[in-house]
Amino acid sequence: MAVEKKWVLLCILGGILMFVSSLVGSVSFFALVFGIASDLLGEEVALALSIVLIIFAFIASLGGIAVIIGAILVTRDKIGLGKFIIGLGAGMGLIGLIIFIITNFMAGPLAIVFALISGGIGLFGVILTIFARRTFKKD
Repeated sequence: MAVEKKWVLLCILGGILMFVSSLVGSVSFFALVFGIASDLLGEEVALALSIVLIIFAFIASLGGIAVIIGAILVTRDKIGLGKFIIGLGAGMGLIGLIIFIITNFMAGPLAIVFALISGGIGLFGVILTIFARRTFKKD
């Protein structure tokens, strides 16, 4: 079952909007969870988890680019992998956006205006991406 092109295009458009607004994610939540798991499970697991964390950080730091790459993978019948990469790019981007807006609200009135303009573009991109991603189904 092929995915509909309109959803892929919406996902790519969302990735472009995320890229234009410089919306990238942070994996600090994963780092915290992996750190706790490493303490509990030992040194070998800590090494494996740190490798996974590096891969997650790389994908999340791509932001909109990760979303675009994931959408391309979906068109190549790699729907599961594509959805995973899109989810990391968009999900971590959403967390990054929330942190960005909160810190700018604390910075003052001019920063608030900047955060709403820049964040609005990024938020619209994340919403498009998440909405389009939900339509991709595995066979």
